[in-house]
Amino acid sequence: MSSELSITQDPTGFSKSFTTKFLNDPNTEFFFHKIELADKQIISIHTNGIIDTTFEIPMSTKATINYASSMELDGETVGIPEPVLLVGDHANMKIQVVASQIAKLIALQHPKSTVLSIGSRWFGRGDEVEESDFEKCLFVIENVKKLFQI
Repeated sequence: MSSELSITQDPTGFSKSFTTKFLNDPNTEFFFHKIELADKQIISIHTNGIIDTTFEIPMSTKATINYASSMELDGETVGIPEPVLLVGDHANMKIQVVASQIAKLIALQHPKSTVLSIGSRWFGRGDEVEESDFEKCLFVIENVKKLFQI
């Protein structure tokens, strides 16, 4: 992963973004972007400028209220939302797994209904397993975490 990371944030905190590269694939540029609205957030993960899959990640009102009141949360008490594929390849299980992991992160750290758009081609075909699949998923999750840091 890129060692130098410059996060750009507008003065209102409405939008935050950064660009990085995957360690084992220096030819692929990732642009992570979050837009924060009052009741929703939009997360975009561009791969070489491409987004081809969009999910809706619904969040329960209970999870949002618990988070807002700073109650202690754990994976047992918070229902992890199931991402709903709006646009993209329904047969690509890899991108479904990545979206589910992002949904879990959102539910535990920043519960808000979310629209997630991501470039799925970098992950490869959904019916083929590659050695780098786990590393790729971790890379995306770690960078989404950075979007939530203040």
